[in-house]
Amino acid sequence: MFKNKLSLKALGAAALLSIGSLAIPTTASAQTLRDVLNTLQQDSQAMSAENQQRLQRFQSERDQQAAIMAEAQAELNAAEARGRSLSAQFDANAARIGELQEELSTQAGDFGELLGQFRQAAGETMPVISGSLANFDYTGRVESLSAIAQASSLPTRADLDTLPKAILQEMIAQSEVTTFTAPVSNGGADGENAELELMRIGVFTAATTDGTRFVEVGDNGKLVAFASQPGGDYRGNMQRLIGAAEGEVVRAPVDPTKGDLFAIFGNTVSLGERLEQGGPVGFLIFWIILPIGVLLGLFKIVTLFLMGNSMRATAKRKQAGTGNPLARIFEAYENHKNDDIETLELKLDEQILRESPKIERFNDIVKVLAAVAPLLGLLGTVVGMIVVFTAITNYGTGDPKIMAGGISTALVTTVLGLVAAIPLLLLNAVGSSMARGNQQVLDEQAAGLVAERAERGHGVAA
Repeated sequence: MFKNKLSLKALGAAALLSIGSLAIPTTASAQTLRDVLNTLQQDSQAMSAENQQRLQRFQSERDQQAAIMAEAQAELNAAEARGRSLSAQFDANAARIGELQEELSTQAGDFGELLGQFRQAAGETMPVISGSLANFDYTGRVESLSAIAQASSLPTRADLDTLPKAILQEMIAQSEVTTFTAPVSNGGADGENAELELMRIGVFTAATTDGTRFVEVGDNGKLVAFASQPGGDYRGNMQRLIGAAEGEVVRAPVDPTKGDLFAIFGNTVSLGERLEQGGPVGFLIFWIILPIGVLLGLFKIVTLFLMGNSMRATAKRKQAGTGNPLARIFEAYENHKNDDIETLELKLDEQILRESPKIERFNDIVKVLAAVAPLLGLLGTVVGMIVVFTAITNYGTGDPKIMAGGISTALVTTVLGLVAAIPLLLLNAVGSSMARGNQQVLDEQAAGLVAERAERGHGVAA
């Protein structure tokens, strides 16, 4: 390749020289050709030297790579030989272990059966002990039993005593009421892990020493605070136990399921949450219709009661005035007592008709609200069922929680409608009855006045 390049350079130079020779003298042409030839010879020598250096470097690197390859091949052969040796040794060790285990079983005899029963009992006991609140006072029991149950060697007498000792500790812990300090997941104010002082009631219940948060043993063996805390009597009884004096007998919350019941109680929906499940319809029934109806009904009952007392007092005195409907009836009688009977009766009836709307005021509103409340409950039921069927259409019936919202709306609004309608109907019945009583007093007194006036008229005529 280099020779070809040199030939091309020579040809190019010859062509240039041949062209140049046409324009320059002969002597100058000869000198120029000699210089070009010298230059070409020097370039050829330099390139040959450079190629020789490259060839030597390539051969050197090739020799180094061959040496490295040979070394790696030797290491591979040695590693394969060691692997074959270790494999043979492993097979021999496995065979030896089998022989030793067979020999151990033969020599152990009844003790091997005892070990099997120990491991079975430990396997049945460990789930109870691992989920016990007493582990934070009697530490290391689960680890010891697990190590003995999984060990391939025969346990010692001290190892065998670990199981009954752990069971006795669990029995003793069931009768203890004590305090201890331990890390609690979700125990902090913002739900972070925190080191808290706790009171333990046997192996069933544990709560912080202020009685505000109950805890349980989680799946990982660590304490975790309930996400939804049980309230009401449980928290109050726990606080009374914490503040009880020595020897004092108090009621204490005990969860025999070690947390399952408290978790259920904590998830129990409160009254406020139940009302929220009713949605807008439930809000309208419970917070608008029911309060307005109850207030109007009670107001009407009170006013009718006071009106009735005032009318009975007026009936005894026969005194005209403007303080109550009967007094105004007497006032109308005094104004028209000298008129003829028909005119007097018409005037009294007119005054009674004028007083009747005041007596019956608001009763119709309470009655309408009592009728509207269950209708709105029915509306909420229909809306809730629409939500349920929409959830079934979109997600199927595999997860009941998806339908729970619609079912809650349907049931809660129905209940709220009845809760509002029942007291409103009772208030309306009482108010209507009292209104009819007051109305009857007016009719009786007006009829008596007309009769009295008629008797006096007949007496004068006679």
